[in-house]
Amino acid sequence: MAPQLRNDLMKILFEEYTYDYPYIREIGLCPYFFVSEDGNEVRIPYVGYCFSQEINDSIFILPKVFLFEGEGNPDKKEIAFGKYRPDDIINLDDSDNPLKKDGFDRIVFGLSVWLYQALARYQRRHPCNGIISDAKIQNVISQKGDCQETYLDIILSLLRFDKEHRNLLTFITMVNSHGDNRIHWDKTVSRRSPLLRNGVPYYTEFRNRNKAVNHDEEIIVLYYSVLNYLHKTYCFPFRPRFNYPLMSSGRIGSMIESGNATRMLRRIRGKYFKDELVALWRLLYTFFDKAENVAGRNYREEALLVHSFNLVFEDMIDTLIGDDIMDVSTLKDNRDGKRIDHIYEDRSLIEGSDIYFIGDSKYYSDDMDIQGESLYKQFTYAKNIIQYNIDIFNRDGDYPRHLRYRDELTEGYNITPNFFVRGQIRSRYITGGKADCHDDGLESDRRSKPCNKHYRNRLFDRDTLMLQSYNINFLYVLSAYASCSADKHFKDKIRKRFRNDMIATFNKRYDFYILTPKEGVDLKMFVERYFKLLNGKVYRASDSDGFLYLALERDLSSEARVIFDRIKDEVAMEKTTLA
Repeated sequence: MAPQLRNDLMKILFEEYTYDYPYIREIGLCPYFFVSEDGNEVRIPYVGYCFSQEINDSIFILPKVFLFEGEGNPDKKEIAFGKYRPDDIINLDDSDNPLKKDGFDRIVFGLSVWLYQALARYQRRHPCNGIISDAKIQNVISQKGDCQETYLDIILSLLRFDKEHRNLLTFITMVNSHGDNRIHWDKTVSRRSPLLRNGVPYYTEFRNRNKAVNHDEEIIVLYYSVLNYLHKTYCFPFRPRFNYPLMSSGRIGSMIESGNATRMLRRIRGKYFKDELVALWRLLYTFFDKAENVAGRNYREEALLVHSFNLVFEDMIDTLIGDDIMDVSTLKDNRDGKRIDHIYEDRSLIEGSDIYFIGDSKYYSDDMDIQGESLYKQFTYAKNIIQYNIDIFNRDGDYPRHLRYRDELTEGYNITPNFFVRGQIRSRYITGGKADCHDDGLESDRRSKPCNKHYRNRLFDRDTLMLQSYNINFLYVLSAYASCSADKHFKDKIRKRFRNDMIATFNKRYDFYILTPKEGVDLKMFVERYFKLLNGKVYRASDSDGFLYLALERDLSSEARVIFDRIKDEVAMEKTTLA
């Protein structure tokens, strides 16, 4: 059953969810959806914000990561935030919306704002991206003010003003409630009728000594009345901090419909001299001017929508864990046309040099996301980076920046770490009317760790690669990216986690030994003599080292005994681990 169309309500939709075609057409999203073969259903392949001319209201399209199996019954499509039918929660301020019963409506606006700010940041970081179409997107703001602000930007500016000027508003209120505003008892007694109780008069209305209109209070009352009006529409948390008599939401709406708000603001424009109050006047005028144009349908559609949100999520992860984009930009684009999601330089799993850590990411859970083509693509990334560095060595005779990918003596290849990061939402992240954006939720995927190899028992072969998979709290990533608050502490923490987990995995699957030539045995001659036996099994971490690393799979003990018997007279073998 299609949801009932209601105007003046913020609407919530979900990427890739199937909606009834007539409803989506009515709310003005025709340019942004795919129609099914029978023409009755549509999917929206976009994520972001849109202000629709058809309904004069805001529409937020949340990424499909918020659709997951949780407390609800998936057979009844109760998958939005893990417990709701997406069709039942479209109109956010609807009294029957199940989000309101759980207090969840209080956080939806915050999630939507994070998403909007994340897309705006992505556009600033990648102005020539191909996933935001200028032909369809109008009025997308630049934080430098290069373009006209969207309706949502103005709302966010109004909310920020309260946080940034809280002390000023408090000071004005205290000053205006003292002195001139004290009660004028003679006027009160002569002009107001008291209530008598047991012969004692009680006055419920007073006259004060201030005859002049207080314009500071006038604009503050208007400001908080507007916030209250927007609170009713967008359901963001709001509680007035002062006991001003606020205008009702209905009155603010009437002022917008009639155009009286901008006329009133123009009339009192010259009454303000404090820079902060002048800024507040401009904010309010911009808001009412925009709102009046919307009400009069003199407002063109605006949107900030992205059709490949996976690229935005990749950039989010990059800001958390990656190197500066300029440092690795030449490495990200491979010759075969593939683009690496994440790459950064860190200590090699075998001490003595650095290595590139190669990563892939996806912003939603998918049982097939680290199988088949995706897995092949990930291992191909690693092979391309190995070849890139070998080409540099062949051309220049040395690896760049202390990187070591291949040992010329043993012809063994260093271990190239691979990781996969998956964004996810768990029920515990969105409970009690709050969204947990502080817990990174980083956890290792417990499923088997894919391994790519052409030959068994050859860890130091270029084709032997292993993948570590992780889940991370999508809300943590989103809020950090939207607020530009990614910190070095988390980057160091997650890189250390990746490296240590990879080391633990290899230590579990392989036995490692240090081979040191006995007296009178030349290391180079030893390698040449046993090259066929040890090919892919030994590696020298540095050209100056007088020893080799030997790695043998633990479940191939019979092969290990053969190797030990062959080389025991020429080298001392000391068991070790990667560290």
